Amino acid sequence: MEFSVRKEDLVKGLARSQAVVEKRTAMPILSNVLLDAREDKIIMRASDLETSFEGSYPARVQTQGSTTVPARKLFEIVKELPAEEIYLKEKENSYLHISGARANFELVGIAADEFPAFPEVTDAFELTVEAKILQEAIEKTMFAISQEDTRFNLAGLYVEKFQMPDGPALRCVATDGHRLSLIDKQVDGMEEFGLSKGVIIPRKGVSEIRKLCEEGGDIVLGLSKESAYVSKNEVKLILRMQEGAFPDYEVVIPKNTQNKAFVNRQAFSDVLKRVALLATDRFQGVALEFKEGLLEVQSQNPELGKASESLEMDYDGATLKVGFNAKYFLDICNAMKSEEISLAFIDEQNPCLVSGEGDPGYLSVVMPMRL
Repeated sequence: MEFSVRKEDLVKGLARSQAVVEKRTAMPILSNVLLDAREDKIIMRASDLETSFEGSYPARVQTQGSTTVPARKLFEIVKELPAEEIYLKEKENSYLHISGARANFELVGIAADEFPAFPEVTDAFELTVEAKILQEAIEKTMFAISQEDTRFNLAGLYVEKFQMPDGPALRCVATDGHRLSLIDKQVDGMEEFGLSKGVIIPRKGVSEIRKLCEEGGDIVLGLSKESAYVSKNEVKLILRMQEGAFPDYEVVIPKNTQNKAFVNRQAFSDVLKRVALLATDRFQGVALEFKEGLLEVQSQNPELGKASESLEMDYDGATLKVGFNAKYFLDICNAMKSEEISLAFIDEQNPCLVSGEGDPGYLSVVMPMRL
């Protein structure tokens, strides 16, 4: 294998591989990136057996072939090379020669035939989505994905075709058991989208899809029961779906909220940040006290002290005092665009429903906590 490639293209592909390759693994090959030189292009692949990346970039190929080398180290080397074009050549015993300008490196590799086969998805239902639509859906939900891998059915984004009054929508839902975020997006082609049952895209895969969306344009999204694929231009991601059944999330969404407050989103977020300065891992909660026209935010930490601040709001319901994890509301405020948001309750024992007119199709639910 011998080829030359623009540094910009090589860096772009290697950068994408960094989040996919395994950092600590009993299989060293999963820490490597596969380089496959074919005719007039170089194909790069990385995989952790759950998420697989493939990128295709133009190259001047002298000799076709393939090998694998440590992804992180190759990325670090290429970034520092003082040249616009990088020359790479496979040598004996899977060594890879890398040079640019007057700098030369040789990197120990592993034979390409030990690299896992790139998975194929043959039975997926395909949808073309504007990147900005998919990016918004992900950014308004992914913060609620469970970080506990033991709760594997919550460690991903639930995606389904949901029937709305004005037609089917793409629904994305995430929950960690303490909060829930949900968004419905109208997407062209949903009527023909044959996904009959929801699927769970794993957390790591969701993060990689979001990065792909940041470049704009259209994204091709394919979903099946076992796998998903996402492609855009020269890049393709294959994701193995998270196993398990997603919980019946609709039962936790409050239906009859007779107490509803309207508050400025940015002002609410700023007050929460200040009052939560006394929060620690042991004492995370803040109390929200709803009074007519006024919201008082309080925190008390026996180890540090206490804080309180109030802000005006539109509220004329019963006086309520409810404890919450401040971070959950801060995450929601950061994800939303509405100037004014609604905080709706049934009572102190039930969750808070958050929504806003500037965020159509979106809602979030936060469970109360004892203080």
